[in-house]
Amino acid sequence: MLTEFYTNPLFWIGLYLVGYIIAIVALSSSGVRIKVENKIPKPLTRIFILLTFVAPPVILPITKGPKMKIPTPVALTVGIVLLGINFIIKIVAQRQIGVSPALKNKAKLYTTGIYGVVRHPLYMSNGLLALGIAILFKSMYALLFSIPYALLYLLIIHFEEKNLLERYGEEYKEYKRKTPWKMIPKVI
Repeated sequence: MLTEFYTNPLFWIGLYLVGYIIAIVALSSSGVRIKVENKIPKPLTRIFILLTFVAPPVILPITKGPKMKIPTPVALTVGIVLLGINFIIKIVAQRQIGVSPALKNKAKLYTTGIYGVVRHPLYMSNGLLALGIAILFKSMYALLFSIPYALLYLLIIHFEEKNLLERYGEEYKEYKRKTPWKMIPKVI
C-alpha cells in the first residue's frame, strides 16, 4: 500500500505544489525571507529544495500513468540530449557562482560567462531536466507537468529579481538591460 502511494503521480505533483507555495510565500514577504535566510539551518533548506524542485520532476516519470507514443530511439535521443544540455548548463553555472548561492549571505552579482547569456541558467536547466526525463521515460504526466513546472519559475524569478534590485540597484538594472531574457539564452 505504501508503494502505491509513492507511485501515484498526484503525490509528487501535490508535494511540488505545497513546496512551491511555501517558497513563494517566503520569497514574497521580505520579513519572512530575512527569517528564512538567517534562522533555518542550511541542510534543512537544501532538503526542502531537493524535495520541492528536484524530486517531483525526477520521480514523476517513473510513476504510474499513460506513456507517450513515440519510438524508443527518438525518446532516448531527445531525452539524453536535453539531459546533457541540462547538466552542462548546471555545471557551468554552479562552477561560476558556487553550489548554493541562494544560501550565501554576501554573494556578488555575476554578469559574465553563462550569466551574460541568460539571467537564470539554473532555472532554465531545471526546466530542461523535467522535459528531458519526461521524454526519456515517455511519461505523459511528466511531460504535462514539465510545462507549468518550467513556467512557474517565472514567479520565483519575479520575487528573486525584486530582491536582486534591492541588493544591487543600478548594477542589476544594467545587467537586465544587457541580458534581457530570464530563462532563454541571448543569441546575439
